[in-house]
Amino acid sequence: MSYLDATPAEIATASGIEGLGDEDAQRGFLAHFNRWDISDWLSGSRVPSSRDGAIPGYFRFLVLTALVSATETGAGETHNFRIRLGELLGVDSPFNSVSGVNALWRALAGWCERKRAAGEPYRRIDLPSPGNANLIGIAVRIAFPSWEDRSALTQILRAVSPDVRRSPDRLAQELTRSRYAHELPQAVASALHDFNAAVRLRRRMLVGHRFWRLVQSIDSRLSGEEERGSRVRWRLEVRFEGYELDLARLKLFRGRGVMDLVSSWEGALQELEAMPRETLPKGLADALDHGVLLLSEAPGMTWVLDEESPPEDTFALLLARQGSIATKWPLRTAWRPLEGPWLASGRLDGSALSALRRSLGLAPVGEARLVDLTFEKGVKTDHSTWLGRPGFLPQIFASSTSTLVVQPVEGAEGVLSVAGTAPSWDLVTEAPLSGRWRVRAVESGSETEKVICFEPTARERWEFRSLDDRFEPEHDVSTVGVSLWKPCSPQVGLPSIRPELDNALEAIYAGPAKGWSEADLIRLLLPVMPHKHFVWDFLRGLAEAAWLDPFVLKSWRARLWRLRPPHLREIAPKSVVVAGALGAAARWRLGDVARAAGGQLTFLPGVSEWAISLPLIEGVSAADLARELQWPITDPERPQLAAAPNCWPVEPRSGQGRELAGVWSFDSGLFVSPDDRATTNLVRLERLVRARGDDRDIYRINGRGETLLASSRTSAILEAYRRSTRLLFDWQDGKFRRLARSGHLPLEIARALVAHASQASGPVLQSDGSWTYAYPADAEAATWVARTLGSAVSVKGGSHPLDFLDLIVARRRNGGRLVWGERLQREFLS
Repeated sequence: MSYLDATPAEIATASGIEGLGDEDAQRGFLAHFNRWDISDWLSGSRVPSSRDGAIPGYFRFLVLTALVSATETGAGETHNFRIRLGELLGVDSPFNSVSGVNALWRALAGWCERKRAAGEPYRRIDLPSPGNANLIGIAVRIAFPSWEDRSALTQILRAVSPDVRRSPDRLAQELTRSRYAHELPQAVASALHDFNAAVRLRRRMLVGHRFWRLVQSIDSRLSGEEERGSRVRWRLEVRFEGYELDLARLKLFRGRGVMDLVSSWEGALQELEAMPRETLPKGLADALDHGVLLLSEAPGMTWVLDEESPPEDTFALLLARQGSIATKWPLRTAWRPLEGPWLASGRLDGSALSALRRSLGLAPVGEARLVDLTFEKGVKTDHSTWLGRPGFLPQIFASSTSTLVVQPVEGAEGVLSVAGTAPSWDLVTEAPLSGRWRVRAVESGSETEKVICFEPTARERWEFRSLDDRFEPEHDVSTVGVSLWKPCSPQVGLPSIRPELDNALEAIYAGPAKGWSEADLIRLLLPVMPHKHFVWDFLRGLAEAAWLDPFVLKSWRARLWRLRPPHLREIAPKSVVVAGALGAAARWRLGDVARAAGGQLTFLPGVSEWAISLPLIEGVSAADLARELQWPITDPERPQLAAAPNCWPVEPRSGQGRELAGVWSFDSGLFVSPDDRATTNLVRLERLVRARGDDRDIYRINGRGETLLASSRTSAILEAYRRSTRLLFDWQDGKFRRLARSGHLPLEIARALVAHASQASGPVLQSDGSWTYAYPADAEAATWVARTLGSAVSVKGGSHPLDFLDLIVARRRNGGRLVWGERLQREFLS
């Protein structure tokens, strides 16, 4: 830090109080002082302790010394520091007790250096020379801007157009003209000279430069003086989600200044198009009228449209309405359908769109923007702190001409390397990281430095808040009741969870308290998945193991994934399986409690290395664990279901007002274009979408029975296979295995199977890179599933594959009593 902006405007911003005026901010700040404390600290009568505290309590007195030079209110028009300080404090004479000001600033610089050496995230302070002012010179020279500096530059910028003052290159060219030489105060001229030299060297990491920060602050204030509504800044962010990545999730930000943008709307593309044009920013309204949204690539798998021209060095993506000029333009891209008439292009070189921009009446490609050293993606666990797990570290972004250096600070543990080239780098590690690391971006001899902290585990989640009524849980079947279901004897537990799986679970566990939006969760997991579509089966496995709960937003097609609270299932005396979401910290506490009670914690492997491992505690009763952990006890249950199709939920929505988006292909196991001739079958499964994207998809099954509508993708696929007498799952060797590329058992059935077997379901990766999906099921469970789902599943080749003796043997193997009565026969024969 080479300067301190202590203007009332900056103090108002730092307060975080919305709508706080400059004069009110100054009065509030000064109200925290009394003249006797000020006299003691600034005179040198009181000095900082020899032992560094957590924070330098005297820092506010140094901000006060900078405010003396920075404010234009309440300090008179004199340049005399002592008189201005006396005026601020309301005394009639100069405040002369300032002999310790320079020493106090030097003490702060030393404090920061010691904290930096210990790895704490503080900046280095580069103190200016005090010149001839041996007592107060540092305070006078480190304050930038002064009240005169800010006032003079404000008058100059008021006459400069917003387009110029918001462009680093154009503003530097404008203000270095000789006509401004006599108007710029010396401190501003010096800052401008340094900024202009950096711009001409093509340095782009100048967001924090003292001149540019001053310009942005003044621009925000001038924007408020300009005509209402005409100068509101805005930004539209777009992300893609859904299994087919055909759902564009949009978020609109507005504000007076670039630093004041706040989210004002969120929804689907068709909802945005339906909004009255007069309620939208003009540039966005014009883009919708043209039917072309030209988006620039931004960090975090996000695409952005705003009032500025896209930079020359970024990639672009087009959202275009069918029949618009963009869809007819000769572009080398494959268009994919979105909602209604909208299409999305592939990733395009921004420079290739210049002619299209001119045809749309847009400004040419813009200049490269100023950037800062930033951290994106990853999982943030606290301020400047990220989860330090392999595969889930943040990316670093800087300028395209910078180089990057990452160094451990004292106390850091692990090995961290950097991969990639400017302007973005991946952080890479093979084992969990902890501690602080210093990141330096070097550009044309200038350095920008930040400290990032990693922690290997997330804090244990003690509270699981309920959702509001905007969300509803997903259901695949309608139950008529539940019955207790005696669990099987578990497998032999393992001492730990596979590290790759553990890293993924910890990253999910460390997410937002309200839950993960589907788009953000997919973005998080995709880099560590063996295939981009594998992630959907992985998430399904977490839901079926009762680790996550999927919820659907009622107002539009959006899904939220939430951690499920932990609970205990006693499968035998002093043998307890734990279900629900457990991070590493919760598992450690579980292990400590088990060992203290004389028990042992192991982990029951799932059906594959990508299925989660369920914690098993042996030697301790469920009641004792519940008392210590404050986790509830639940009994393994089986839902009571009618046979399909009578078990499917009654769908209240109709197919009216929806468009046909896809037809199921039994050959490919996916939804394909409705025009694909391969979709001709006696049974036809269709995917219907709302053109506005304001409701969830509906699935329609025609053929071999009455037309059926369902909002559950899982149920619809199963019913289509059942009607067509095609097998979706085959039971062999104690497992159901999927025979198509996608499809699952109903969530309620799957969770019962997992609880019954004490083994998680999940995707099974095969040696050729393909994968299937499997569920644990003993003979009794297989019979129940076959009886419910009919010809969509096969158990040894028949709808009732087990003879009566097989079922009795299965019951005895699981500890059940031998029953020959009508109840067992009715269960088998129904």
